[in-house]
Amino acid sequence: MTILWFLIKEGFRGLGRSGYAGAFSIIIIALSLILIGFGYVAARDTLVMVENIRSQFDITIFAHRNASLTDLENFIKELSYFKEIEKIDYVSTDSAATQFKAEFGEDIFSILDYNPLPPSFTLRLKPQARNLASIEELTTRIKQYPIVDEVRYRENFLRLLEKYQRLIFIAVVTAFIGLTLISIILASNSIKMTIFSRRNVIATMKLVGATNNFVRAPFLIEGTLEGLIGALLASGVIGLLYYFFNNYLQGLTGYQIIVSYRYYLGLLVLGSLIGLIGSMRAIRRFLE
Repeated sequence: MTILWFLIKEGFRGLGRSGYAGAFSIIIIALSLILIGFGYVAARDTLVMVENIRSQFDITIFAHRNASLTDLENFIKELSYFKEIEKIDYVSTDSAATQFKAEFGEDIFSILDYNPLPPSFTLRLKPQARNLASIEELTTRIKQYPIVDEVRYRENFLRLLEKYQRLIFIAVVTAFIGLTLISIILASNSIKMTIFSRRNVIATMKLVGATNNFVRAPFLIEGTLEGLIGALLASGVIGLLYYFFNNYLQGLTGYQIIVSYRYYLGLLVLGSLIGLIGSMRAIRRFLE
């Protein structure tokens, strides 16, 4: 316990002795975490927006005009067995004529002597079925019913949406990994400068029989502290910017940034890991 306490104190003392090199490491980690934090929120909200757009995709089924009421009722019953369907809205020929007049300002009977609009069904899908593969498979099954005349959905738009959603996800993951690796490399290089200035102390400790773990521990603690301080600094800057945006710019954009305590906790954990891994990389060459 005494040795552990000594190593922890040495880690804190090392942070105080690191001077400009330690401050540089903290600033690098803070800037990296600010970019990662902003990137995460932007990507998260973009994916949520895409999912909201996807949730508005409906399938419209047009039945034959000569379908009887019994046929329509039986078809609705059949549709209710489909596990992909969340809600079914039936639009009769009379309701379709009413909608036509509301949208175009013309009575269909003033244009034609009869109502050509067929009965139709609008299907709202469950979240797990709102993708192109599921919709294509579902429409194929629906088209097999004799009562069905036509099935419509926005295939091209959905295909384009899925393509860009995939690209956004790949870009987010790549940027996150890239920024994290860059942060670790920069942090380890700055920590290496600090360790290099104390290389004689390390050599002396090894000469008197200190193990590698004993020598390594204070520097790992020091690196973790630098990462934690950098994360606290980044969290403060991000919090202030989010507060400013939500209180002064939300009215102009109609967009509100919402994050929970887990977001800031994640920044603290990530910052600590960046500092720890950076110091592990930095100390390795002096213990070989």
